[in-house]
Amino acid sequence: MRLGHIMRENLGVLAIIGLLGLSGCVSTSVIPFSGNTVQINTSADPVCGGAGAQKVAMTDAAIATINGGFDSFIIQGSQAQNNVRVVGYTPVEAHTTSNSDGTSYTTVSGGQPIVGGTHDHSIVVQMFHASDPNAANAISARGYLGPDWQQKIAKGFPQTCT
Repeated sequence: MRLGHIMRENLGVLAIIGLLGLSGCVSTSVIPFSGNTVQINTSADPVCGGAGAQKVAMTDAAIATINGGFDSFIIQGSQAQNNVRVVGYTPVEAHTTSNSDGTSYTTVSGGQPIVGGTHDHSIVVQMFHASDPNAANAISARGYLGPDWQQKIAKGFPQTCT
């Protein structure tokens, strides 16, 4: 009985960890290449998917552009890597119940995969002032972020992919 209690406690902890992972944590680093060019590296939890990591990298590019005093940007290069994998399995628990008529049944739970790793996206961003002739072909940072761009700038780089 004690072993079953311990296993149920562990399953509860694993469930809580799993639910926390649904928010899709993200980390970002920015490496300056020149006065108007940076590399943005984004790493996102498995729940984000590759598209989520790419979307965050683009948001990061827009934020870095405005924070750098620029108005628009062009993506000069892009790379993505999927490092997501199964890192283990939840514990398996079997519980047998007997009825008064002598029949019994066993319920088995657990054994679900635990997924770990990251979706990584790296982009090289060249940034432009509105007066620069190359800005005509660039993506507007404020336009990309949308009408609430000031709030997004104030929050900084996204910490989740949602």
